[in-house]
Amino acid sequence: MQLPQEHPFLVFKHCPRCGQPGFTSNSIKSMQCSECGLLWYYNPAPAVIALIPRQGNQLLFTRRKFEPAKGKLDLPGGFADIFETIEDTLVREVKEETGLRLLNWEFLKTLPNKYIYKDLLYYTLDSVFICQADLSGEASPADDVSEIVWRNPLQVSIREVGLGSIAKIVNEIQSTPSLFEKIFSK
Repeated sequence: MQLPQEHPFLVFKHCPRCGQPGFTSNSIKSMQCSECGLLWYYNPAPAVIALIPRQGNQLLFTRRKFEPAKGKLDLPGGFADIFETIEDTLVREVKEETGLRLLNWEFLKTLPNKYIYKDLLYYTLDSVFICQADLSGEASPADDVSEIVWRNPLQVSIREVGLGSIAKIVNEIQSTPSLFEKIFSK
């Protein structure tokens, strides 16, 4: 089995239970210790993506402040914390990154993704939501966001987008008129 170059199993060499070397992969999703027998599964990390439209077919994009993809367009979102629901993650991440309060949201879809951070690959499962936010105040960049960018997604070049799942969503919006209509009909 050939693992991707960034796969964590190529980095993790010692068992987290007994500390012995010989912690090796059984498959792309599990490792086992040859000493104590620990079988450890590497599951995707849950994450959220918020599609926040406003009048004029404008979608709220953010500009990434840090690597990976520093300076590229992104959508509000991020990783779930331990013991947090995916809905709580959505509300928290939008508030942290934009200062906006979500009024309601509708689940759209999930996307498997790969996220490389400091040379380590994380597999994620991104839950995408169409959101209505309280836009009575201005969105302001915070946390890992350097700028708020309102754009018509039909006018965004995929080269401007930094992360794989975000590029997939933008491409799908651009190529699926019914999805564009669904986002902007709220």
